[in-house]
Amino acid sequence: MALDGIRMPDGCYADGTWELSVHVTDLNRDVTLRVTGEVHIGGVMLKLVEKLAYPTIDYCEKGAVEGD
Repeated sequence: MALDGIRMPDGCYADGTWELSVHVTDLNRDVTLRVTGEVHIGGVMLKLVEKLAYPTIDYCEKGAVEGD
């Protein structure tokens, strides 16, 4: 996957984004999102929901997801 931006001497790209770490208390999960300063809080929440859309197998095995 090609990244837009400037390649820095350390091999990383300077593309105007950063990683935002979020802890979701109810799910006891840490989630890392890549965001820009142009993303509003609604966009951040949407990215968070999309990343959490499919619960992990460990979470399902604990009986937190009903219906099976």
